[in-house]
Amino acid sequence: MDALMIWKYSNYLSDINAGAGFHFNSNQSRLHTALNIGDSLWLVTRVVVGGVNQYRLAARLVVRSKTINAPNYKYGSYRVWGDVNKSSYFRIEETSEADVYELLRLLEMETGSLADKSRVNLFHGMQTMRSISPKSSRLLESFSAQLPLEMRAYQVIDETKLEKAYASDSPEQLDLLIKEQPVGYGESKKEDIRQAYERNRKLVRDLQNLYKGRCQVTGHDSPVLYGVPTAEAHHVVYRSRGGLDEFENLVLVCPNLHAALHAAEANFDYSKLAFIFPNGRVEPLVINEHLTSRAA
Repeated sequence: MDALMIWKYSNYLSDINAGAGFHFNSNQSRLHTALNIGDSLWLVTRVVVGGVNQYRLAARLVVRSKTINAPNYKYGSYRVWGDVNKSSYFRIEETSEADVYELLRLLEMETGSLADKSRVNLFHGMQTMRSISPKSSRLLESFSAQLPLEMRAYQVIDETKLEKAYASDSPEQLDLLIKEQPVGYGESKKEDIRQAYERNRKLVRDLQNLYKGRCQVTGHDSPVLYGVPTAEAHHVVYRSRGGLDEFENLVLVCPNLHAALHAAEANFDYSKLAFIFPNGRVEPLVINEHLTSRAA
């Protein structure tokens, strides 16, 4: 069943500026139990226009995967990933025509209602995720069809190119990547991408040394077999889509698997310490000395 949830406007903005991740996090377990693959999570945000609380559709995430986050992840334990080809980010406009307050009050919900909520207290009434009826989801879908997309959410650097630029001996490649196509990042994100060159290379060297060049998933040991290291560093949450350059966001994988992770956009689950592929295949880490499991 589809669901509805509030999203702080500041978090919406930071997500867009950092490279929209097409995922959503929460400490509410219902994010996993109430949503199934293929369901839609409608995200609503609150803006203040002329001193009045107004509400906007911020995004629709069509769920493609559900995972558990790393321990102590600040945005919550539970994550759903939206299908990039089916999900949408909407541009937040200040026109009154974009206000969905009255529409939200009409929606049929599995439990409770927003019909009696004022503009002031509706925000608090949506803190808990609410499952909505198919009819309500069709209403939201019809309304959203007239909304402009937030194109910055789609203007991100190709992650494979970004990883190659970090691995190269030419930091200038990062500038070329940023300049060769429109990117929707904020200036601070662009600068962070540039400054991360040396930091990223050090983290990768540390990772290679820790695992002696072995693939953490397959155990493939190219340094022993062939005398040369071939394993590559992979960001669990893509740097191009808001992921951080930190040890806990990196794993070492062999090139074929690395290519498959990107092609399938497999997601990492910290409760299983495994990559989850869209076709249902699960690839757990067989070698791990730096990531901590988190119970589901």
